[in-house]
Amino acid sequence: MELWGELIGCFLYSYLAIGSGVAQLNARVMEQPILTSGPIQVGFAIVFGIVSCTSTANSVSPAHCNPSVTIAHVLFRGFSPYKAPFYVAIQILGGYLACMAVYYQNFHLFKQIEEVLREQRVLDQIQYTVAGPSGVFAFYRLPGQSHWQAWLNEFITSMAAYTVLWATTDPSNPLVPPRLGVWVGAFAFGVAIWSFGTIMNTSRDLGGRFWAMTIWGTRASAGGYAAITSLTNIEAAIVAVFLYEVFMIDSRRVVNLDSLEHSRLLKNRLNYTPDKRKKRDDAEKTVDHSNEQTSSGASSGTTLP
Repeated sequence: MELWGELIGCFLYSYLAIGSGVAQLNARVMEQPILTSGPIQVGFAIVFGIVSCTSTANSVSPAHCNPSVTIAHVLFRGFSPYKAPFYVAIQILGGYLACMAVYYQNFHLFKQIEEVLREQRVLDQIQYTVAGPSGVFAFYRLPGQSHWQAWLNEFITSMAAYTVLWATTDPSNPLVPPRLGVWVGAFAFGVAIWSFGTIMNTSRDLGGRFWAMTIWGTRASAGGYAAITSLTNIEAAIVAVFLYEVFMIDSRRVVNLDSLEHSRLLKNRLNYTPDKRKKRDDAEKTVDHSNEQTSSGASSGTTLP
């Protein structure tokens, strides 16, 4: 159930974000701009994609929906290192399936766009760039941008966004309860991606890149740039969370009740093995039975030992 939640969450996030990319491509190549093809729509698609994936997956999983978040929880919050590889793999699969769904939903459109670009004799020049059809799914280096600049842009933006994310999940944060944290974190990521053109989610990057390679071959891999887009956000997340844990966590702060309840629910849902869960259920039944006896004894005027 946990893996299914992560799969659905990553699918929803990538599905909404990539759909915006298709609208952008259609408006640019086919010269058919619509209200939903502008940058504002892209930004909001990312924000609501994050809110949707987190809200949906959290009913059965911790709703990481991002390999960086999973790795950070392993290193700093005791998440099981044995579960982490399965989480990361299923998150990437969710992104891949979202790309597949968007591509076949818009199959006719992609063929029309490729035909138009072929008639203009520019398809080969832009196919494997951010302006080409494969750029809807995979990320490519901007013209004139060096690998160093690409890494720096991804690293700094990811550090900023993951610092905000970790602050929103801090149970002692007095201003951001869990229900509000989803929105604050989503807007932090959405604005960062919108403003700086970064990826910040390995499941979205690798899922999209693998799908682009499935359709257009290995030339869609982007070479060494792929390592920057898929790994830099993980490095930045680890550094950002480490700095937050060292300089901003204070064990003397009071944990608000909403965060305490949310943490208890996640712990009960995820940390119990089947044997431990059975023992817990048996213990709860024993307590309930004792309470019934106490109530019965009190009503009859007797005193139970």
